[in-house]
Amino acid sequence: MSLIMLTTTGARTGRNHRVPLGPLHIDGRLVVIASAMGSPKHPAWYHNIRHNPLVTVETDTEKFEAMAAIAPDRDSLFAKAVELAPGFADYQARTTRLLPVVVLHRLDRVRRMGDWIVEVHDWLRTELRDLRAQLDSGEPVHFSKRCLGFCSALTRHHTGEDAAIFPMLAVQFPALAPALTKLGDEHVVVARLQEEIQRLVDEETEPARLRTEFDRLASLLDTHFAYEEAAIVKALNALAPAPG
Repeated sequence: MSLIMLTTTGARTGRNHRVPLGPLHIDGRLVVIASAMGSPKHPAWYHNIRHNPLVTVETDTEKFEAMAAIAPDRDSLFAKAVELAPGFADYQARTTRLLPVVVLHRLDRVRRMGDWIVEVHDWLRTELRDLRAQLDSGEPVHFSKRCLGFCSALTRHHTGEDAAIFPMLAVQFPALAPALTKLGDEHVVVARLQEEIQRLVDEETEPARLRTEFDRLASLLDTHFAYEEAAIVKALNALAPAPG
């Protein structure tokens, strides 16, 4: 096995740490195992990637950024690793801890899942601006129809994130847990605001009150989208291509 140099960010110090590792190429994935030669404790680099999964990988010929993910299919990957490098079985036999298997997902400059999420957010941002303009123009019928479509699209988007995207990220990137919890909680607040706005529309409430609640929703979503993009886009780009 040719060695790679893995640079992580120290969980306590915030400083860069470089460590040589022997990688394995398994099913098209770049895999490293936190064996520490069978030590009873996980190596420092593994603790670091659990706090910050963004890493740099250097080979003999290139250097690139990657996201270090905890393999969800750890057992099958480890079995294949032992077939390629039997020494890992010896390391596992020396310790009671389960040797973690980490997949290094290269960050390439092609359209990926995270980029697609940003595109969805940009569409929703445009709809919000247009809805506000319609609200100001005094066209309640047009606003009501478009608002219903917007809320339906936003609900589908957040439901998909809660049901599939966030759980996938939580398993492979433990460092994202606080951000994912925050985003999920904000989805609940957004849903309540949507319900209140729809109620006000149905009851043909005083326009000033409707504008106030709509502006609250727009402000919350603006902050929510920006935080989500900063927190998870790179991780999503590492894991999956853009849909379609």
